[in-house]
Amino acid sequence: MNHTLLRCCAILMLLGFGLFWHKPAHAAIACSASMSSLAFGSVDPQSSQTDSNATLSYTCTNSKGGGKQSAMICFSIGEPAGGPTDPRQMHDAAGDSLDFQLYQDPAHSIVWGSQFFGSPTPVQLAITLGNNASTSGTLTLYGRVLGNQTTAVPGAYADDYGPGDTAITINEVHGNNPPATCGGTTSARFGSFVVFASVVPKCTITANPLDFGNVGLLTSAIDATTTLEVQCSDGTPYNVGLNAGQNGGSVDARRMVLGANAISYQLYRDSSRTQVWGDTVDTDTVAGSGTGNPQSLTVYGRVTVQPTPPAGNYNDTIVVTVTY
Repeated sequence: MNHTLLRCCAILMLLGFGLFWHKPAHAAIACSASMSSLAFGSVDPQSSQTDSNATLSYTCTNSKGGGKQSAMICFSIGEPAGGPTDPRQMHDAAGDSLDFQLYQDPAHSIVWGSQFFGSPTPVQLAITLGNNASTSGTLTLYGRVLGNQTTAVPGAYADDYGPGDTAITINEVHGNNPPATCGGTTSARFGSFVVFASVVPKCTITANPLDFGNVGLLTSAIDATTTLEVQCSDGTPYNVGLNAGQNGGSVDARRMVLGANAISYQLYRDSSRTQVWGDTVDTDTVAGSGTGNPQSLTVYGRVTVQPTPPAGNYNDTIVVTVTY
């Protein structure tokens, strides 16, 4: 009987203790925010980086009387669908990716991250507000499309941030000294916003000299080769043409000269030297499709049999054109 009474008393004591638990005070500070779109415009990630900025606008209000309230406000940006954050990625309609990153400083050294996902580096803002006071301001989001993306496919890219990808947390105390750390609970969000860019098609080309060397009598054909390197963005179709040169009237009459003297020669697309390499697209040019990496093309040269002119150094200059 005594044991039963003891057990009942223990239960009553626990229930009675519950009546005196302190209920947390209602937060006084509330914040709202919105982010503008981050537009990179046309970018050339094959060779260079591109920077652009967006703006976060915020308002925080102390709606409670009883003195000043201070808080550490933290603005977090995660990544849609749990995507990669180092670097982040935009995608085109076909699923091709374009690397970029979001930063909180103009030196592009501190990633604008999230308390809850990826880089644990949200933007922190310390505030102190009096009774029924509010503050508004802006924070700059610094964006960068990374360079040296040789396989980036031309097209339109975007990364859409929804409400679930952003968060505002508030760590609040009474008085003039804001906490040094972020709060643990999301109080609001500032999605949606879009990051977008357009990768433009691009080609570059480099040429090496074609040297027929030291020759004697031109009583037999003299052959030599050189190479061109064309680098076009991935999937970009191109045509490479060679003009008639400084001294020829047409691609069928190329000449190297020394003063009033000349040596006839020709440039070809094939090793058997039957297909003249000219500059009429889809007729006598060399076509290809870019991979984002340098592609080597061989130029086949031939000095034909002809009367031998006076000795000396003969030369010509050919203009190489890539059309894309």
